[in-house]
Amino acid sequence: MSEYETAGEALAAWDRGDGLWSVEMGGLGPGYEQAIQVLTFEIVRDYLGKPFPTDEGWSTWADDTVHRVNEWPGCGFSGAQVGAAKSLAFRFLRDGHKGALDTMRDHDKDRLTQVSKTWPHNPENAVKTPVKG
Repeated sequence: MSEYETAGEALAAWDRGDGLWSVEMGGLGPGYEQAIQVLTFEIVRDYLGKPFPTDEGWSTWADDTVHRVNEWPGCGFSGAQVGAAKSLAFRFLRDGHKGALDTMRDHDKDRLTQVSKTWPHNPENAVKTPVKG
């Protein structure tokens, strides 16, 4: 697992299916956490290189991404997941991937986790073996 200096480098690793370090934001299990990480990296994708909003723009920042990704399999976000993903994406965009991880490492290193967009799942072409009972 690797750390990347910038949010763009981390996004490229995510897109390749590489494993990388992130921050656990949900604490309610792997599927809940994976949904947060997916939304985080999609927000990074949509806002990479764009300026942050002014004061009045924060209330709807990244809502377009949330609406785009919400219906993907395994998503269907709760408000808490959206808030967590927006917060983490903001930190990656503002501080860089490594900078955000370094801050968390100094604050609460137990929340660092390894993520991948290809997290464990049944392969699409898996052979189904009948269950004998």
